[in-house]
Amino acid sequence: MTVRIGPYLITESIGAGSFASVHRAVDERLDDTVAIKILAENHSMNPEIRERFIAEGRALRRVGGHGVPAVYDIGESDRQQPYLVLEHADRGSLRERVETLRARGWIARPHDLLALARPLAAGVAEVHRARLVHRDLSPGNLLLASHATPADEPPLGSHLVRDDERLLLADLGMCKDLAVNSGLTVAGGTSGFRPPEQDAPGTVDTRADIWAISAVLSWVAEGATLPAAFTRALSRGRSTRPARRQPDARTWLREVEDALAPPAPAIEAPQPAPHAVPPRRRGMITAITAAVAIAAGFVIGIWVGGDPPTPSVVPGASISISGPDEISVGERAVFTATVSGVESWSWSLPNHRFIADEADVTITPTSPGTGEIVLRSRTDDGDDLEARRTVRVVD
Repeated sequence: MTVRIGPYLITESIGAGSFASVHRAVDERLDDTVAIKILAENHSMNPEIRERFIAEGRALRRVGGHGVPAVYDIGESDRQQPYLVLEHADRGSLRERVETLRARGWIARPHDLLALARPLAAGVAEVHRARLVHRDLSPGNLLLASHATPADEPPLGSHLVRDDERLLLADLGMCKDLAVNSGLTVAGGTSGFRPPEQDAPGTVDTRADIWAISAVLSWVAEGATLPAAFTRALSRGRSTRPARRQPDARTWLREVEDALAPPAPAIEAPQPAPHAVPPRRRGMITAITAAVAIAAGFVIGIWVGGDPPTPSVVPGASISISGPDEISVGERAVFTATVSGVESWSWSLPNHRFIADEADVTITPTSPGTGEIVLRSRTDDGDDLEARRTVRVVD
């Protein structure tokens, strides 16, 4: 029997959940294969569930980009069931791919994990830029679709996510909108890939997705012998306390890539040529260095002084630091500078190191205590800027 939903001819059922089912269909107007997600009939009259289903389509359109399924259409069946017409992921799910490979004796290798981690982090970053938290990242919700290999992407030759495939973050039905919702959210997520803060109603932010993608990569890496640094990066991502996790997908990916990269050859770094730094920029760095020395540089503990603190924001310029508020002894922590309206800046670190113009700095504490990371800069108009981040180190 031919089944139609609106102008779409249903050809096969490809998935079903508690609230909705997914079908492969043909758009006969464009002669194209699509996926149709339709809300179950018994839920279609529930206004709250109905609105959440439609909101998923809005969320996918809001994210857009390369890492989520495209939304082509939205409609309602003759039984008043809302449906979404989505890009068809013709290569199945990550869960299906891993289970098929494991049945053949496959064990993940570093290039397999990189082939997954890179598009996974990129997709999560797209979701977070849209001010959304996915809240249900799991192997079954990560889909694979045919895709021509971009010329500027070197092939990895992985059987996990192949060079001619895209990884898609699907099923945003549980996503949280940070722009309009309060901090509190209901419990939910897939068992084994659900962060602890989603086990019960509570506060959830983007770091919940960092926990989930760390769990996904850990699941894929089961049985593999990998560097200790890789295990540490994923352990940090799965910290019980969100403040100990990587602050964003970019930092998470950098730690994973650093851990899986082959050792670099020992090559002596070239010495900078005289006057390699432009005079104005060099003068600014020198002035910052002097300011650090006069202020006694980085000090362990919280800044105390009689004068008002130097601002981190002035008209036309700002600086800030992102990174964890608490870390463990021996844990590698990355801090990132966000700067606007300035061309140079300097870091002052707990080990009394001074670093200029690096976007990120890394510390690994050797004993418990409290310290500060300090970021300083100066505008073209001579205004000093300073950002501080207090970090607690625990055993």
